[in-house]
Amino acid sequence: MADLVSNYKILKDYNLIIECHSGFLNADSFIAFKKSITLDPFFLPSLNYFVHLKNVTFSKNLEDIDKYVHFLDTNSKVYGNRRVAVITNTPNQVVATTMFKMIQQNKSQSVELFSTNESALKWLNNNLNKNEILAALEELMRA
Repeated sequence: MADLVSNYKILKDYNLIIECHSGFLNADSFIAFKKSITLDPFFLPSLNYFVHLKNVTFSKNLEDIDKYVHFLDTNSKVYGNRRVAVITNTPNQVVATTMFKMIQQNKSQSVELFSTNESALKWLNNNLNKNEILAALEELMRA
């Protein structure tokens, strides 16, 4: 399986970060990517997230999920109050993201899992320009 390839775009007008990932996702690769986003001059801790994981295979290691949750806990000022819509489509993706959601329950972020982009965008905010966001996602998927 290929290493994790991750791209993002911040849509400041929508208070949103779109993330697109493909390849093999483990805690170290995901944490490194999350740290890199914080260096973007447009990054704000309050941005909501639209995380496309349909092209990812997760590490089956529960310690990876714990490691990522610990990373979020120790950096809560950077990864604070926000909504995170996670888009998945395989059992591997659903199991890993459900375990993450259960472990990090009662934290300052609200995480929901979706199988369609449209339902995720609706949950994030009904006033989002869905066409613009989906066009940005397509661009990230081609990058």
